[in-house]
Amino acid sequence: MNENPIKTLNEDRCWELLNQHQVGRLALAAGGEIDIYPVNFVVHERKIYFRTAAGQKLSEVVISRKAAFEIDEIVDGVARSVVVRGNAHWLTSETDMSAVESLRLKAFAPTYKTNWVEIEPTGVSGREFEIGDEPDYDELIVG
Repeated sequence: MNENPIKTLNEDRCWELLNQHQVGRLALAAGGEIDIYPVNFVVHERKIYFRTAAGQKLSEVVISRKAAFEIDEIVDGVARSVVVRGNAHWLTSETDMSAVESLRLKAFAPTYKTNWVEIEPTGVSGREFEIGDEPDYDELIVG
């Protein structure tokens, strides 16, 4: 079989891709359940920020603090995915609020979202591959 068609992206390339996107998926686990939420976001100094209303998502951030965040794309026949694992923090101090308000992130949904959350990464990974047909089973070499 030929070399692995899936390429690992370095961390700089992962952040470049994160900076190019506005929407991602946030995964949180609280109470033994995993929830996934689409959120629009902004990257600043290699951290991810999003706004949310009071509710289940914010409660899960406060309870769990562990988060995973993912973006993906398919452009010109190449699929890419970036996953950020880290700690989510509900920002409540006046200093933090002033800093993130300057990022000017607007909510996509027509709702009032006054709570800011920061994801501080503990790990970033990414991969890409050209979209193509699955290889013939007969080509599989069993060693």
